[in-house]
Amino acid sequence: MILTRSRAALALGCALVGVSPVLSAQGAASAGVNSSPLPLKHEPKPTSAAITSQDLMTRLYIFADDSLSGRDVGTEGHVKATDYLAREVQRLGLTPAGENGTFFQTLPLKTRRVDRMSSFIAGGASLAIGTDWAIGGNTSLDLDGVEVIYAGPFGETAAALSADQVKGRIVAYAPEASNAALLKSLEGAAITPEGAAGVVFLLPPRTAGVMGYALRGGSQLIDPSLPQLEGRLFVSETAAAKLFPTPVSQLTPGTVGAKLSIKAHVDVSAATFPARNVVAILPGSDAKLKNQYVAVGAHSDHVGVAPRALDHDSILVFNRIVRPGGAEDEGNMGSPDQFTQINAELVELRKTKAPRRDSIFNGADDDGSGSVAVLEVAEYLVSLKTKPKRSTVFVWHAGEEKGLWGSAYFTEHPTVPRDSIIAQLNMDMVGRGAATDVTGMSKEGKELRGGPDYLQLVGSRRLSSDLGDLVERVNKDGKYNFTFDYAMDANGHPMNIYCRSDHYEYAKWGIPVTFFTTGGHSAYHQLTDEPQYIDYPHLQRVTRLVAGIALELGNTATRPVVNGPRLDPRGTCTQ
Repeated sequence: MILTRSRAALALGCALVGVSPVLSAQGAASAGVNSSPLPLKHEPKPTSAAITSQDLMTRLYIFADDSLSGRDVGTEGHVKATDYLAREVQRLGLTPAGENGTFFQTLPLKTRRVDRMSSFIAGGASLAIGTDWAIGGNTSLDLDGVEVIYAGPFGETAAALSADQVKGRIVAYAPEASNAALLKSLEGAAITPEGAAGVVFLLPPRTAGVMGYALRGGSQLIDPSLPQLEGRLFVSETAAAKLFPTPVSQLTPGTVGAKLSIKAHVDVSAATFPARNVVAILPGSDAKLKNQYVAVGAHSDHVGVAPRALDHDSILVFNRIVRPGGAEDEGNMGSPDQFTQINAELVELRKTKAPRRDSIFNGADDDGSGSVAVLEVAEYLVSLKTKPKRSTVFVWHAGEEKGLWGSAYFTEHPTVPRDSIIAQLNMDMVGRGAATDVTGMSKEGKELRGGPDYLQLVGSRRLSSDLGDLVERVNKDGKYNFTFDYAMDANGHPMNIYCRSDHYEYAKWGIPVTFFTTGGHSAYHQLTDEPQYIDYPHLQRVTRLVAGIALELGNTATRPVVNGPRLDPRGTCTQ
């Protein structure tokens, strides 16, 4: 699950990989789920038709192994992960539903690099790239002696400049310091007014992360069928004085500033390794209904490798005590009392456990658990003597951690008719949920915790009350006996979970969805998210429930009625 709606927002103060410091005494395992007796490695065994803890364990130890290097999309490790998924669905006898008769749908992944020799001169003064200014987007800018004009706060229309005022000039905006406003400036749709030479954002204080993001190279999803992200410039608070002699807070719309000469070069080229969705179909058994689909999905990627190795068990204990939400609590640094507790545990526990250096974000729960659960659902449905009446399309999405890339691409370019998908069941982080796990916060800020029958549901009634009712009915009638927690699904919830996993990309097209998750925990986006800490009996129960719901949807006489408000597929998601 991504921390926010996209990679850009991570730059606004939420570190994607909230690596904790190496602590004195060098760490050791802690109580609760972290003291799991499961081994670091596990010998794989053949899987069976039934959904079992043993099968899930076998699959997850393969899928979240160090050899896959954290499955970052666009890397060899993620290619290995998708190869494994494709081999498995082929072995199960599913029908390829990718491109050219394969199980793969390849995303248009590119590598973006900013030339560090790029230059920005304002009124004769040279600005330093990366400190004073940066360029976002995927296109270069080459401008010489062009005036800048202030247009006011970004997004306000009351002070909109006339066409004559902006013609041939660079238009400067002052975005608000909110994540939503900065995200729109970074990754929003085309924003350069007609006739203008370009756009520059005068950044507010404490937004250095925006500068880093705008310069960052690496993988980019560039869909040629959609409008391209145009180049836009960013200038720091201090450097803005080179553009306008008056402080930004005192500028009025229409103020003309210095002449700017900018040579900002962005190079976009093919990625070294492909990014691939894995798509497979179990054909339906009913001649009339087989052209309708129940979609079952998860994301196959995680966040790769840390810049340096740290002591695994130090991070384990530190996060349990200081950051119970993992990367969600990245800002928590720990109190003196907490460090006293941490180090006391580490000194005692280190007596029986040797240090282990670690740099791989294995992503066992996020979202290895969902990925292997989808495989188990597929193996179970394949084994049924009478298959579901409707077809089932299984999609393992790539690049969820980058900003829902794979699900956005699949729903933009579906390999089955989009309106034939009657519902989408998404599993992301379904392998934990113990009473010791902080699974999230209520809208009012109350801490949520798991338990033996715990499962969070998000979105199940937002588009279709029929789907929400069906999920509840299957849980009751099938005696799965989960206690559903809907707290994270509240309208206006600040954690915005509805917008942060792949189900949203289906929901925005009017497809009813249910997002299943056992919620957050101290290993979220941490080096400690490893297979030995997964609750496999609980994961088995979740997987069986989702399989039961998929089967019910596959056989129900009518598709779930969409009676909730429709979303704008080109709009911005808000919960």
